[in-house]
Amino acid sequence: MNITKWLLVIIILAATIFGLHSYKSSLQQAAKAQAANMPEPAATVTAVKVSTVSYQKHIKVSGEVQAFKFLMINNELAGQIIRLNAASGSVVKKGQVLLELDHRDEDARLMAAQATLMLEQQTLARNIKLHQNRTISEEQVDQARAAVQIAQADISVIKTAIDKKILTAPFTAKVGIHTLEIGQYLDINSQVLELVGVNDFTWVDFNLPQFYQELSLASIVKISPMNQTAEYEANIIAVDPQLSRISRHLKYRAQIPSATLALKPNTLVSVIVPIAQQKTLASVPDLAIKRDALGNYVFVLEPAGEGSYRAQQVAVELGERQGSQVMILSGVEAGQLIANKGAFKLFPGMKVYLASESATEKSNVAVKTPAADVSTKE
Repeated sequence: MNITKWLLVIIILAATIFGLHSYKSSLQQAAKAQAANMPEPAATVTAVKVSTVSYQKHIKVSGEVQAFKFLMINNELAGQIIRLNAASGSVVKKGQVLLELDHRDEDARLMAAQATLMLEQQTLARNIKLHQNRTISEEQVDQARAAVQIAQADISVIKTAIDKKILTAPFTAKVGIHTLEIGQYLDINSQVLELVGVNDFTWVDFNLPQFYQELSLASIVKISPMNQTAEYEANIIAVDPQLSRISRHLKYRAQIPSATLALKPNTLVSVIVPIAQQKTLASVPDLAIKRDALGNYVFVLEPAGEGSYRAQQVAVELGERQGSQVMILSGVEAGQLIANKGAFKLFPGMKVYLASESATEKSNVAVKTPAADVSTKE
């Protein structure tokens, strides 16, 4: 009796299992049939071809405009100003009289010295004639000749004193702002005028840390005035023979024509300096890059026929970024077609169609060389 019951239970269980298995199989077949009738998932994106750009790494440092010539004029002798020919901010020519001090005392002493010289010269002439007649000794002639030379020396000293009271411009320059007035008395060794030389070139000095390769003469750097986006090329004309003991920086001087960029001395500017050799790199739009915890990728589009493509996920190594473009160090090559707008919705092997309004085209974007800010103040 117990056996009959157990057999009945086993038969019912077997029938149930068989029925469930049959039902599952029928559902799977129905799903496959339905899937076969449904179209393959696909996405529409825009695409670009990987382009190449000429790239050179730069850094941006601070520079300072230097005066071509600079001079602070001091007066060696004291006196009252009787002539002033150097207005504040004006341009003076080389040899032009800037300032003249009262030298009437020296003029009077010069007249006396010239009269003394004339007398001594006459005495010497008479003594020479008398010596020829053997009336006086040769010693008296020598004394008269020495007296003439002493009188000449006195005149030279007085003329030098007069010249020191007439200050002239040693080079063409602009005059600094001053408060001098005619009639003003200047003591000995007073700071009189400040001259800043005028030249056809502007000099910019800057410093680079020692771990960067030394720039050679005639190397090209770019100068960018503060609060401006414009950049101007300048040539290296001088390199300091030694590093700064304090900062271990090397000092350079760049030169740029004043007609191109005329800045006042001590103006701060930005100097963009190359620190690596120029090379060619692949470049892609930033929108084409997929980023996740495992790395950076782009989707390369391979033709799949009938105007469609297959998305292949390719890992890439990113370089510098400039604007909307990113340098690619490795992973893709120039000319490869990659997904751009809409790349975020792709997965490996997915069918892709190109948006009709964005025909596939080569991306020819002008890329500026990026520059990293480096402080080089000593």
